[in-house]
Amino acid sequence: MTKRVYRLIILVLLSLLGVAFGQEFKRYRGAKIDQAATTDAQRLAATDPGLEVTVYVTADSFDKVYIFYKGFAREYHMLGKRVRKLPTGQDLRDAFFLLDDSKDLINSKMWVKIQRPFIGTGLSRESSPAEVRDVTAIVLSQRK
Repeated sequence: MTKRVYRLIILVLLSLLGVAFGQEFKRYRGAKIDQAATTDAQRLAATDPGLEVTVYVTADSFDKVYIFYKGFAREYHMLGKRVRKLPTGQDLRDAFFLLDDSKDLINSKMWVKIQRPFIGTGLSRESSPAEVRDVTAIVLSQRK
């Protein structure tokens, strides 16, 4: 075989290893980084060294974002009811997706949480309560 064929075989094997050991993050079409929410989330994650968090938001429905991630990632089911009511009467919906071959969130190196509505922490604003925004949040968590 020629060197070119060997290189092609190696490239194919390396790409298959990437599939076997986990996915890469795929950003939902049209979702944009929310820098303020990302900063707040990173402050919360600071107690867990090596955890990096990025918050994306989109005006698209929870269901559209859910279907997107369900198409390529493995859903992790949390115990308990996942649709809850906020004091405002709104339903709070969330779902978790593992982007690696872990069996759960604790052992995962990369996962996504989607949630609607988005509930901010209010940490970046002095004495401010959590804000509730009618958007779908996509929270990417990566453990380095």
